[in-house]
Amino acid sequence: MGLLKPEVLMGDNTMLTRAILLINHLTMFILPGLAWGYIHYKRNLFKGLDLKSFVRWQYIAMGILFLLVTYPIVAKSYEINKLWDLPDWMSNAEAQTAELLKKLLTMNSLASLILNLIVIAIIPGMGEELIFRGIIQKELSRYFKSPYVAIILASVIFSAFHFQFEGFLPRMFLGLILGFLYFWTGTLWVPILVHAFNNGMQVLITYFNPAMATEDLESTISVEWYYLIASVILSFAVGYWFIQRKAKKTNDAENAASISENLS
Repeated sequence: MGLLKPEVLMGDNTMLTRAILLINHLTMFILPGLAWGYIHYKRNLFKGLDLKSFVRWQYIAMGILFLLVTYPIVAKSYEINKLWDLPDWMSNAEAQTAELLKKLLTMNSLASLILNLIVIAIIPGMGEELIFRGIIQKELSRYFKSPYVAIILASVIFSAFHFQFEGFLPRMFLGLILGFLYFWTGTLWVPILVHAFNNGMQVLITYFNPAMATEDLESTISVEWYYLIASVILSFAVGYWFIQRKAKKTNDAENAASISENLS
Protein backbone atom coordinates (compact mmCIF):
# COMPACT_ATOMS: atom_id res chain seq x y z
CA MET A 1 0.00 0.00 0.00
CA GLY A 2 2.80 2.42 0.81
CA LEU A 3 4.30 1.82 -2.63
CA LEU A 4 1.45 3.57 -4.39
CA LYS A 5 0.81 7.29 -4.50
CA PRO A 6 -2.43 7.79 -2.55
CA GLU A 7 -3.47 10.74 -4.69
CA VAL A 8 -3.66 8.39 -7.69
CA LEU A 9 -6.03 6.09 -5.81
CA MET A 10 -8.27 8.54 -4.00
CA GLY A 11 -11.10 8.43 -6.54
CA ASP A 12 -14.50 6.99 -5.77
CA ASN A 13 -13.92 3.76 -7.69
CA THR A 14 -12.68 1.35 -5.02
CA MET A 15 -12.85 -1.54 -7.49
CA LEU A 16 -10.25 0.23 -9.63
CA THR A 17 -8.14 0.82 -6.54
CA ARG A 18 -8.25 -2.88 -5.67
CA ALA A 19 -7.30 -3.78 -9.24
CA ILE A 20 -4.32 -1.39 -9.12
CA LEU A 21 -3.19 -2.82 -5.77
CA LEU A 22 -3.46 -6.34 -7.14
CA ILE A 23 -1.39 -5.48 -10.23
CA ASN A 24 1.08 -3.64 -8.02
CA HIS A 25 1.74 -6.68 -5.82
CA LEU A 26 1.91 -9.04 -8.76
CA THR A 27 4.39 -6.92 -10.69
CA MET A 28 6.52 -5.70 -7.76
CA PHE A 29 6.64 -8.82 -5.59
CA ILE A 30 5.32 -12.13 -6.90
CA LEU A 31 6.50 -12.06 -10.52
CA PRO A 32 9.96 -10.59 -9.75
CA GLY A 33 10.35 -13.04 -6.86
CA LEU A 34 9.53 -16.03 -9.05
CA ALA A 35 11.78 -14.70 -11.82
CA TRP A 36 14.66 -14.30 -9.36
CA GLY A 37 14.04 -17.81 -8.08
CA TYR A 38 14.03 -19.26 -11.58
CA ILE A 39 17.30 -17.52 -12.46
CA HIS A 40 19.04 -18.80 -9.34
CA TYR A 41 17.42 -22.22 -8.86
CA LYS A 42 16.20 -23.21 -12.36
CA ARG A 43 14.16 -26.42 -12.04
CA ASN A 44 14.57 -26.37 -8.27
CA LEU A 45 12.59 -23.12 -8.09
CA PHE A 46 10.16 -24.08 -5.34
CA LYS A 47 12.73 -26.02 -3.34
CA GLY A 48 15.18 -23.11 -3.55
CA LEU A 49 12.53 -20.70 -2.34
CA ASP A 50 11.52 -23.11 0.46
CA LEU A 51 8.07 -23.58 -1.05
CA LYS A 52 8.34 -27.18 -2.23
CA SER A 53 6.71 -29.01 0.64
CA PHE A 54 3.79 -27.84 2.71
CA VAL A 55 4.02 -27.69 6.47
CA ARG A 56 2.25 -29.49 9.29
CA TRP A 57 -0.78 -27.76 10.79
CA GLN A 58 0.94 -27.58 14.18
CA TYR A 59 3.51 -25.14 12.79
CA ILE A 60 0.80 -22.99 11.25
CA ALA A 61 -1.25 -22.97 14.48
CA MET A 62 1.79 -22.16 16.62
CA GLY A 63 2.86 -19.49 14.15
CA ILE A 64 -0.52 -17.79 14.45
CA LEU A 65 -0.33 -18.15 18.26
CA PHE A 66 3.13 -16.54 18.20
CA LEU A 67 1.67 -13.61 16.26
CA LEU A 68 -1.25 -13.24 18.68
CA VAL A 69 0.80 -13.31 21.89
CA THR A 70 3.15 -10.64 20.51
CA TYR A 71 0.31 -8.18 19.78
CA PRO A 72 0.82 -6.22 23.05
CA ILE A 73 4.52 -5.77 22.18
CA VAL A 74 3.60 -4.57 18.71
CA ALA A 75 0.98 -2.21 20.18
CA LYS A 76 3.53 -0.79 22.63
CA SER A 77 5.94 -0.18 19.75
CA TYR A 78 3.17 1.82 18.08
CA GLU A 79 2.86 3.98 21.21
CA ILE A 80 6.60 4.65 21.06
CA ASN A 81 6.44 5.32 17.32
CA LYS A 82 3.74 7.97 17.91
CA LEU A 83 6.22 9.92 20.05
CA TRP A 84 8.51 10.49 17.07
CA ASP A 85 8.50 14.00 15.68
CA LEU A 86 8.07 13.28 11.98
CA PRO A 87 8.46 15.85 9.19
CA ASP A 88 5.24 17.27 7.74
CA TRP A 89 5.64 15.40 4.45
CA MET A 90 5.75 12.08 6.29
CA SER A 91 2.67 12.92 8.37
CA ASN A 92 0.77 14.08 5.29
CA ALA A 93 1.66 10.90 3.38
CA GLU A 94 0.55 8.84 6.39
CA ALA A 95 -2.80 10.65 6.54
CA GLN A 96 -3.41 10.08 2.82
CA THR A 97 -2.59 6.39 3.13
CA ALA A 98 -4.89 6.06 6.16
CA GLU A 99 -7.70 7.69 4.18
CA LEU A 100 -7.14 5.29 1.31
CA LEU A 101 -7.22 2.31 3.66
CA LYS A 102 -10.49 3.50 5.19
CA LYS A 103 -12.04 3.65 1.72
CA LEU A 104 -10.85 0.13 0.90
CA LEU A 105 -12.10 -1.26 4.21
CA THR A 106 -15.58 0.14 3.67
CA MET A 107 -17.25 -3.07 2.48
CA ASN A 108 -20.95 -3.27 1.67
CA SER A 109 -21.12 -6.76 0.17
CA LEU A 110 -19.68 -10.25 0.48
CA ALA A 111 -17.95 -9.74 -2.88
CA SER A 112 -16.05 -6.71 -1.57
CA LEU A 113 -14.99 -8.75 1.49
CA ILE A 114 -13.63 -11.56 -0.68
CA LEU A 115 -11.82 -9.09 -2.95
CA ASN A 116 -10.25 -7.36 0.05
CA LEU A 117 -9.11 -10.69 1.50
CA ILE A 118 -7.40 -11.43 -1.81
CA VAL A 119 -5.92 -7.96 -2.38
CA ILE A 120 -5.04 -7.03 1.22
CA ALA A 121 -4.31 -10.42 2.82
CA ILE A 122 -3.55 -13.32 0.48
CA ILE A 123 -1.59 -11.69 -2.34
CA PRO A 124 0.53 -9.40 -0.07
CA GLY A 125 1.18 -12.33 2.26
CA MET A 126 2.56 -14.36 -0.62
CA GLY A 127 4.41 -11.59 -2.47
CA GLU A 128 5.98 -9.75 0.43
CA GLU A 129 7.15 -12.92 2.18
CA LEU A 130 8.61 -14.20 -1.08
CA ILE A 131 10.71 -11.04 -1.45
CA PHE A 132 11.55 -10.01 2.11
CA ARG A 133 11.96 -13.41 3.76
CA GLY A 134 12.47 -15.89 0.90
CA ILE A 135 15.02 -13.75 -0.94
CA ILE A 136 16.30 -10.77 1.07
CA GLN A 137 16.52 -12.47 4.47
CA LYS A 138 18.06 -15.61 3.03
CA GLU A 139 20.66 -13.69 1.02
CA LEU A 140 21.52 -11.45 3.99
CA SER A 141 21.97 -14.56 6.13
CA ARG A 142 24.43 -15.97 3.61
CA TYR A 143 26.31 -12.68 3.38
CA PHE A 144 26.59 -11.94 7.12
CA LYS A 145 26.80 -15.60 8.18
CA SER A 146 24.25 -14.80 10.89
CA PRO A 147 20.51 -15.54 10.68
CA TYR A 148 19.80 -13.03 13.45
CA VAL A 149 21.48 -10.10 11.69
CA ALA A 150 19.60 -11.10 8.54
CA ILE A 151 16.24 -11.20 10.36
CA ILE A 152 16.76 -7.73 11.83
CA LEU A 153 17.98 -6.12 8.61
CA ALA A 154 15.24 -7.74 6.51
CA SER A 155 12.64 -6.49 9.01
CA VAL A 156 13.95 -2.93 8.82
CA ILE A 157 13.92 -3.07 5.01
CA PHE A 158 10.43 -4.59 5.07
CA SER A 159 9.08 -1.75 7.18
CA ALA A 160 10.92 1.04 5.37
CA PHE A 161 9.72 -0.23 1.99
CA HIS A 162 6.10 0.52 2.94
CA PHE A 163 6.83 4.25 3.41
CA GLN A 164 4.40 4.44 6.34
CA PHE A 165 6.55 6.03 9.02
CA GLU A 166 4.01 6.39 11.84
CA GLY A 167 3.77 2.61 11.79
CA PHE A 168 7.47 1.91 11.19
CA LEU A 169 8.19 0.19 14.51
CA PRO A 170 5.12 -2.09 14.66
CA ARG A 171 5.66 -3.13 11.05
CA MET A 172 9.32 -3.81 11.83
CA PHE A 173 8.25 -6.01 14.76
CA LEU A 174 5.86 -7.84 12.45
CA GLY A 175 8.83 -8.42 10.15
CA LEU A 176 10.83 -9.82 13.09
CA ILE A 177 7.98 -12.20 13.96
CA LEU A 178 7.74 -13.44 10.37
CA GLY A 179 11.52 -13.62 10.03
CA PHE A 180 11.92 -15.80 13.11
CA LEU A 181 9.09 -18.08 11.97
CA TYR A 182 10.87 -18.55 8.64
CA PHE A 183 14.19 -19.26 10.37
CA TRP A 184 12.69 -21.68 12.88
CA THR A 185 10.58 -23.68 10.44
CA GLY A 186 12.72 -23.54 7.28
CA THR A 187 9.64 -23.12 5.09
CA LEU A 188 8.22 -19.94 3.60
CA TRP A 189 4.66 -21.23 3.95
CA VAL A 190 4.49 -20.43 7.66
CA PRO A 191 5.30 -16.69 7.38
CA ILE A 192 3.10 -16.47 4.27
CA LEU A 193 0.08 -17.89 6.10
CA VAL A 194 0.72 -15.92 9.29
CA HIS A 195 1.15 -12.70 7.29
CA ALA A 196 -2.10 -13.39 5.41
CA PHE A 197 -3.84 -14.21 8.70
CA ASN A 198 -2.69 -10.92 10.25
CA ASN A 199 -3.97 -8.83 7.33
CA GLY A 200 -7.07 -10.95 6.87
CA MET A 201 -8.15 -10.56 10.50
CA GLN A 202 -8.09 -6.79 10.10
CA VAL A 203 -10.29 -7.09 7.01
CA LEU A 204 -12.75 -9.47 8.71
CA ILE A 205 -13.01 -7.43 11.90
CA THR A 206 -13.74 -4.30 9.87
CA TYR A 207 -16.32 -6.14 7.76
CA PHE A 208 -18.28 -7.29 10.82
CA ASN A 209 -17.74 -3.97 12.63
CA PRO A 210 -17.89 -1.29 9.89
CA ALA A 211 -17.37 1.55 12.39
CA MET A 212 -13.74 0.51 12.68
CA ALA A 213 -13.15 1.60 9.08
CA THR A 214 -13.65 5.24 10.05
CA GLU A 215 -12.26 5.27 13.60
CA ASP A 216 -8.62 5.93 14.44
CA LEU A 217 -8.48 3.17 17.04
CA GLU A 218 -4.70 2.91 17.05
CA SER A 219 -4.36 6.41 18.49
CA THR A 220 -6.24 5.30 21.62
CA ILE A 221 -4.21 2.13 22.24
CA SER A 222 -2.52 2.00 25.62
CA VAL A 223 -0.77 -1.19 26.72
CA GLU A 224 -0.53 -1.73 30.47
CA TRP A 225 2.76 -3.04 31.83
CA TYR A 226 1.28 -6.38 32.98
CA TYR A 227 -0.01 -7.12 29.46
CA LEU A 228 3.42 -6.31 28.10
CA ILE A 229 5.17 -8.62 30.58
CA ALA A 230 2.70 -11.42 29.83
CA SER A 231 3.27 -10.90 26.11
CA VAL A 232 7.05 -11.16 26.50
CA ILE A 233 6.80 -14.34 28.60
CA LEU A 234 4.35 -16.03 26.22
CA SER A 235 6.39 -14.97 23.19
CA PHE A 236 9.50 -16.62 24.64
CA ALA A 237 7.48 -19.74 25.49
CA VAL A 238 6.14 -20.14 21.95
CA GLY A 239 9.55 -19.28 20.52
CA TYR A 240 11.11 -21.98 22.71
CA TRP A 241 8.63 -24.51 21.27
CA PHE A 242 9.85 -23.67 17.77
CA ILE A 243 13.52 -23.76 18.81
CA GLN A 244 13.05 -27.24 20.29
CA ARG A 245 11.41 -28.50 17.08
CA LYS A 246 14.18 -26.97 14.98
CA ALA A 247 16.87 -28.61 17.14
CA LYS A 248 15.15 -31.99 16.89
CA LYS A 249 14.85 -31.67 13.11
CA THR A 250 18.55 -30.78 12.85
CA ASN A 251 19.58 -33.72 15.05
CA ASP A 252 17.42 -36.13 13.04
CA ALA A 253 18.97 -34.91 9.79
CA GLU A 254 22.49 -35.26 11.19
CA ASN A 255 21.78 -38.79 12.46
CA ALA A 256 20.31 -39.80 9.10
CA ALA A 257 23.37 -38.40 7.30
CA SER A 258 25.69 -40.25 9.70
CA ILE A 259 23.86 -43.56 9.16
CA SER A 260 23.94 -43.10 5.41
CA GLU A 261 27.68 -42.36 5.52
CA ASN A 262 28.39 -45.46 7.62
CA LEU A 263 26.38 -47.68 5.30
CA SER A 264 28.28 -46.40 2.29
